[in-house]
This record gives sequence, structure tokens and C-alpha cells, in this order.
Amino acid sequence: MAVQNSRIFTVSPWEKLDNFINDTQYSSVFLLCDANTSMHCLPYFKEKMPGLNFEVTTIPAGELIKNLETCQYIWTQWLEAGIDRNSLVICLGGGVVSDIGGFCASSIIRGVDCIYVPTSLMAMADASIGGKTGINFNLFKNQVGTFTMPKAIVIDVHFLKTLPERQLKNGYVEIIKHSLIQSPPYFQDLTNLSWPLQESELLEYMKKSIRTKTDIIEQDFTEIGIRKSLNFGHTIGHAIESFFLEKDLDILHGEAVAAGIICESYISSVLFKWRPHTFESIQTFMKPFKGTLRLSEADYPEVVAKMELDKKRKNRNVYFSLLDAPGKPKTDQKVPDDLILKSLEYYD
Repeated sequence: MAVQNSRIFTVSPWEKLDNFINDTQYSSVFLLCDANTSMHCLPYFKEKMPGLNFEVTTIPAGELIKNLETCQYIWTQWLEAGIDRNSLVICLGGGVVSDIGGFCASSIIRGVDCIYVPTSLMAMADASIGGKTGINFNLFKNQVGTFTMPKAIVIDVHFLKTLPERQLKNGYVEIIKHSLIQSPPYFQDLTNLSWPLQESELLEYMKKSIRTKTDIIEQDFTEIGIRKSLNFGHTIGHAIESFFLEKDLDILHGEAVAAGIICESYISSVLFKWRPHTFESIQTFMKPFKGTLRLSEADYPEVVAKMELDKKRKNRNVYFSLLDAPGKPKTDQKVPDDLILKSLEYYD
């Protein structure tokens, strides 16, 4: 399937955004943000785009609002303000805002143009790239969504100055994941860096992460082949995330994926007979990124049950994206239940 790639503005991003909007001549502009970005990022956006008139819709912050009820609120706000097929939606925020905003834009009046202005490292390096939109349904991650490319993505690292360390680590996990599915030297480069990274280092590896993901997206937009490799760490990671969200416990997507990377690296090491100490090096490196929540052995069956509702399942089977070795992804892999349970022992 041919797909038109998003324009990614990293050099003079605001000038390019202004030119793009003026050239396209939209009838109206609607900006979606959450409570955090409304406070910390919207004033900067207005400063950079002083001539742009737009309607603001603000939603609460956090993964738990990524649901149909919030979509109904957004759609109602837009419809009452007169959105039409020649309108533009701008999503100013992290991964949750781009996920739900992109979904609402792709579905209202059968789709309007959308632009992402990611304000978190997670969104800049991963969530805003690739055209996946989605919301959670009954607390299961991203069960409803579309493949819809934004027209443009505006990257300004100024927004990272507003983030606490936990949120920076949250996004860095996706950069690590990209290194593991691409090449061992890339991963080794990251292990040689000291946290926290310098801004120049963060920008360098964020751009490399964007290139890795866009290269894969160009080959396989609708995820029938190589794009599935981007799900490494996410089958178990999403199940862990859903498990804790259902219990109203504080977990970030990247923290759950970090745990998923540890577990799925263990599974890969067993199935594909990795060289000694390879898994241990990944486990050691990932531990500082997985947060403080813990699983008990009694929790394992419930986590596994959530995997069985994963959106990547086929014919009632869950298929993993694993690593034949670091840098060599291997998709559509069935994993025995006993090995999944064994891998969860490495969560801690």
C-alpha cells in the first residue's frame, strides 16, 4: 500500500509550519491539548504562531482519558464550533494527545487533516511517527483506531525542557527499542552514554530513532510485515500496562514497555539460543527505566489473560515480535505459555 509520508519539520519548524498552513488555506483550525500542555506548552505555541487563529479544546491529562467518552467530548466541541472537511486539527501534546486527537480527526466527517506538535520525548521519538491512531476500549490498549498519517509533524526540543526526568525516561525507552531491532552497535552506543543525556545527545538519538521508524513505515505502512518488529516489548508491555491501569496504579507506557523488553528479550534468548550474557546486559540496562511497580507471582495469570486480548492476535493466538538476535527482528512468533510465565519472573 502506497502512503504519503508526513512532513517532519526539525529545522526552522515554526516557519515551515506557518508556510504549510498558509499555503493550504484551511477554512478553520482546531487545536487539541491536555491540561498539562495547555498550561506549559500552549503559551509557547501561541508565541511561535502569532498570526494563527484557532479554537482550543482541552482534555484531562493521562492514559485513562484515552477512551470513547473523551472522543465524544472532542467531536462535540469541534462540531459545535463548525468544523468542516477543509478544517485542520493540530494536536499539541504527548502520545495520548496524538493518539486520541489523530483518531478523532481521522473519523470526524470521514476525516480532516491533522498535524502533530509532540511535546514529550515519547511522542517525538515514536508515538507521533507512523500514522497509528487509537484509543483504549474497556481498558485494553489501543483496541480502536486507524492508520492515518498526519500531514506534518513539528519537532521542537524546547518542549523537552518542561518534562520531569520520569517522562524523559519514558520516551527514551522507545529509542532503546529502536536500537535493539536495528543494530547491536546502535544499542551499544546507548549503553555507553550516561543518564541523564545532554540535550545534543538526546537530539541526535531522537533523530536516529525517527529515521529508523520512518524507514520501516515506508516499507510496511499497514503492519503486515516488517512494521510488526516495532511491537517488540509491547505484547507483554501492553498487558502489564493494562493490568496496572485497571487497578488505577500509576504506570507510564515506556515503563511498561521497558518491562516488556526485558521479558521478551528473555523469551528470545531461550527460543533462539542467544550468546551468553546478551540477555543479562539488556536486562541490566533496562531496569532503571521500568518504574517502581511490582508484579507478584499471583498476578501472572491475569497479565497473560490480557495478552490473549491483544489487538495483534490472529485466530485466537497471540503472536510476538521477538529478536533472533539483537538487530535481527523475528515477527509472528508463537510462544508457549510456560515460557511467558517464566519471563515474567524477570520483571523485577
